[in-house]
Amino acid sequence: MMLAPIMVYRYTLSPLVGANCRHLPTCSDYAREAIETNGAWKGGWLTLARLCRCHPWGSHGFDPVPDLRPEHHPLAPWRYGRWRLNTGDAAADSR
Repeated sequence: MMLAPIMVYRYTLSPLVGANCRHLPTCSDYAREAIETNGAWKGGWLTLARLCRCHPWGSHGFDPVPDLRPEHHPLAPWRYGRWRLNTGDAAADSR
């Protein structure tokens, strides 16, 4: 259910807008992988945080999806999101 809007975007709007993503993987690939890896709730928060970072003054570069399955924040779900991408985070995730 959560993947349907991503697929609609990828096949309708994405070809019109062009490939201008500042991150690798692209935001739609990141959203799909985050939801498949971490589930709809955690993946949704990760996707929201990624979309907030994806702007002309935001971060850029390699940004892999973290595996948050063992983490639990029932009263603070925004903690699932990575709201800032530190260069150390990207280097640690790529190992």
